[in-house]
Amino acid sequence: MRIDGSTRIIGIVGDPTAHIKGFAEYADAIAARGANAVYVAMHVAPDGLTSFLHGMRHLRNLAGLVLTIPHKIAGLTVATPDESARRAGSANMLRPAAEGWQAGNCDGAGFLAGARAAGIMISGKQVQVLGAGGAGRAVAMAIAGERPAAIAVHDSDRGRAEALVAALRETFPGLSAVASLGRSDLLVNCTPIGMDRDTRLPCDRSLIPTGGAVYDIVNRPDTPLVVEARARGCRAEHGWSMMAAGIPLILDWMLGPRS
Repeated sequence: MRIDGSTRIIGIVGDPTAHIKGFAEYADAIAARGANAVYVAMHVAPDGLTSFLHGMRHLRNLAGLVLTIPHKIAGLTVATPDESARRAGSANMLRPAAEGWQAGNCDGAGFLAGARAAGIMISGKQVQVLGAGGAGRAVAMAIAGERPAAIAVHDSDRGRAEALVAALRETFPGLSAVASLGRSDLLVNCTPIGMDRDTRLPCDRSLIPTGGAVYDIVNRPDTPLVVEARARGCRAEHGWSMMAAGIPLILDWMLGPRS
C-alpha cells in the first residue's frame, strides 16, 4: 500500500468504531485492483453526522463513505438514493456528487452472497429477522426477493418493525410478512447484540431453529448466537462472509469497476 498526494480515501463511519473489522481485507482488495486508496475508520456521533457530511463532501480525494451503526438510515435522508438504497430504506454507502451525496446499499446483496456460500436456503422457508434498523431493512428486503414461505420481523421498537413489514408488503405484494417473534426455519440476527464482547443472545434459546439455519450478521466467528446454533445442529454463519462479499461491490461503486 502506498500513501501519497493522490491517495483516495474510503472512510467507514460509525459510533463506536473500535469493534469494526475488515481493514486487512479492504487493503488486500484495494491492492489487488492496483488502486491508490486507503480504508480508514471515522468515529462520528449521531448528532455530528450532518455537519460531518457537509464538510466531507468538499474533500476532493474522498472516494466515498461506508456507513455502519447507527448511521445507515440517517445517511439516506441527506443523499439521493439509487434503487438499492431506495428499496432498502437505508444506505451503507455514500459518494460525493456535484450537488451533495449519492446513496447506495449493498448489505442485501452481501447477505445473500454470504448465505448462499454457507449453503443457507431461503426459498420456501419460514424466516425470522431480528432487527429492523438500517441493516435489518436491507437484509429483509433481500430475503423477501428470494421467495420465502413467510417472513416475520421483530425489533425492540415495535413501530420500526411494523414500518418494515409495511414496506415489505408494498414492495412484494402477496408476501406473508408480519411484525412478530416466533419459531422459524431460518433465524437472521440483524441487531448489534453479540458484537465485540457482548455475551447476550438476541432472542430466547427456544427460538433457535434446531436443525435449521442461523445467520448472524455480526462480524465475529464466535457470536453467542452462532455458538449456540451450532451446538443445536444448525447450519450457522456469521457476518464475515457478508462483509467479504460486500467489499468488491463497495469498491466498484466508489472507485469504478475494475478494468
